[in-house]
Amino acid sequence: MQGDGDGDPGDADGDLGDGAPGDGDLGDGDGDGHEPPCESMHEGMICIPAGPFIMGSNGLGFLEEREIPEQVVYLSQFHIDRHEVTFGEYRLCVEAGKCSPPAAEDPNNDLTFGCRWGNEGIDTYPVACVDWLQALEYCNARGAELPTEAQWEKAGRGTDGRDYAWGNEAPTCFYASMASEPVWGEEPFELWGCGTGMPERPGSHSPQGDSPYGVQDMVGNVGEITADWLAPGQPNLGTDPTGPDSPGSGSFKVWKGGTYISSQLDDASGGYLHLAWRAQGGAGGPGTGFRCAVSE
Repeated sequence: MQGDGDGDPGDADGDLGDGAPGDGDLGDGDGDGHEPPCESMHEGMICIPAGPFIMGSNGLGFLEEREIPEQVVYLSQFHIDRHEVTFGEYRLCVEAGKCSPPAAEDPNNDLTFGCRWGNEGIDTYPVACVDWLQALEYCNARGAELPTEAQWEKAGRGTDGRDYAWGNEAPTCFYASMASEPVWGEEPFELWGCGTGMPERPGSHSPQGDSPYGVQDMVGNVGEITADWLAPGQPNLGTDPTGPDSPGSGSFKVWKGGTYISSQLDDASGGYLHLAWRAQGGAGGPGTGFRCAVSE
C-alpha cells in the first residue's frame, strides 16, 4: 500500500462559523486552515478529522439538480485509502478466495474495452471493471467499507467548498489523469489519460493534485463507487448522512470524480470532474474503480 497514513490535513479549514455557506468563515482554499490533524493507524489510509464541511453545490450545469443544495454537513472522524485500490491489491483478495474476479476484456463485447484483468504489468494500476458489490466485498475483506458519498466528498474537498481537490483552478493534466484536450475524432483514446490512453498509476499527479488531506486521484483516473444510492439532491443532510435507505428507480450507486476520458470541456459544461458532481454508477466498467474507508 502507498502512503504513510499520517493524515496531515494540509490546507483544510474546518472553521465554519455558524454553519451557513457563504458567511465568510468557510475558508478561501489558500491552505491556511485550522482543522486539527489526526493520525490513521490503518495502513495506507488517511485520517479525516471530525467536523463540518461544505457538500454539494448550488448547481454547476448539466443535471445540476443532483448536486443541490450546497449545505454544511457534519462528519465523525473516519479513515480513507490514500490511493485507489489497485489490480495487484484486488488480485490478492481473489487469490485468497474472498473476492470474485473483475470482468476481463472480451473482443466480442464493446462494453469490456479497456478491462485489463489478467494482463501483464497491471498490478500497480487502479482496478476497474468491478461492480459495487465486488467493491464492497473487497473492502469488507479488509475490515472496511465503501465510503459514503459525504465521506468521499470531504476527503476530496476539505472544508472550504473548493471545486477540485487542489482548489478552484480548472482541471488539467498537471493535476489529474483526464483527456488532455476535448475528445474528438475517430481515435479519441489517444488523448485519454493525459495521452497514455488508459488510467495512470495512483499518485501520478501527486502532490499537486492531492486533496487538502493528501488523498490522491480524487479527480479523474477512475471514477469511484460510493456506498450511497443515487437520488436527487437532498436538503438538510445533517450529521453522518448515508444516503437513501433504498435504491431509486434506476438502482444506481453514487459514482464520483470523473475518469481518464473526461475533459475540461466536459467539466465546463457542468459535470464529471468537479467533486460535487454525482454520477450514476456501480455496474462496473473500464472507468470505474473504488477506494475503501473505515468509520469510527
